[in-house]
Amino acid sequence: MRKKNKATIFVEITELHCEVEKKQDAFMRISNLPPRAFILVLVSILCATAHGQDTVNLLEGKLKLDLMGAFVADDSRTSAQSIADFKARNSDGWGSVLRGTHGLQPDGLDAYVKRKVADYTKGLSWLPKLVWLKNDIVTIDGRKWADLCFIAPRKGAKDPRDGLMYTRIFATSYGGQLLEITFTSNTDPNRALKDKIDKVIESVKLAAD
Repeated sequence: MRKKNKATIFVEITELHCEVEKKQDAFMRISNLPPRAFILVLVSILCATAHGQDTVNLLEGKLKLDLMGAFVADDSRTSAQSIADFKARNSDGWGSVLRGTHGLQPDGLDAYVKRKVADYTKGLSWLPKLVWLKNDIVTIDGRKWADLCFIAPRKGAKDPRDGLMYTRIFATSYGGQLLEITFTSNTDPNRALKDKIDKVIESVKLAAD
């Protein structure tokens, strides 16, 4: 390691001192606010910090998604293809990110959607009713994604989101293989968790192959 000369060290210490003073000044300005305004600013700072901690980076930082405070990392692996698993903070909801091994090109997404709908419809045939809210191919930033969503509606459901097992599946071809992101509320009927799941999916960012 190259040694730093005294002038360089002095400059770095001066810059650090200036940064500390700036932060102290900012805190003093905030602390002089009226109580209500101070609380609002403090809550905003805490929320922003928590929001940053919820960001997940996978595939060497090329895949990013935000857990929206609703999910945390789960060390248990759902399958050999899983590269990340998540569990809901306050219920049995869960999520996962899978990488396929059998190859998938963008033009194969239509067949993937049909196969996925058929598999889940058959596998969950024991439910009184299963409703597909989405089974589309969408294009985001030039990349094709399969966007699927289903729910098991409760008897006398008041609206399409009134039910259990609200599940979003967001999948694409990445590097010639399947990349599949799944989040589900499982048995949690809480509408807020369904909204959080939608936001998690909306937050997904994937760099070019």
